[in-house]
Amino acid sequence: MAASPSPIASDPFAQYLGIENVEVFEGKARAHLSVQKYHLNSLGTLHGGTIFALADVVLGAASNSHGRVAVAIHATISYIKAISEGVLTAETEEVSKDAVLGLYNVRVTSDTGDLVALFQGRVYFKRSNTNVHTL
Repeated sequence: MAASPSPIASDPFAQYLGIENVEVFEGKARAHLSVQKYHLNSLGTLHGGTIFALADVVLGAASNSHGRVAVAIHATISYIKAISEGVLTAETEEVSKDAVLGLYNVRVTSDTGDLVALFQGRVYFKRSNTNVHTL
């Protein structure tokens, strides 16, 4: 199965954060983020919002890979390990999908292979393929 075009080109927030190398396959996606100083919180560790955003980007890429517009309706994250440098990788697993809802797990790992966070997102597949807002 060949990779689809990266959704980053139409996602200014992902570009702003520095999320890159997004690979999209049907029901799956993977992306990377090189940790920068501006991604850190006041404790000097990677801000949880940055990790959440990375996971959310791959959730969106994977869930929209089926040719229908999918929007997140619920997400949770558990932070496992704090890091301050390196490259993160977020990778999705499609757990279930029907005509209306999809459930996805996202593993966020460090470049040393450590598990940094576990994210789970539920999406709603819209009836129409029209985006709510385009830039």
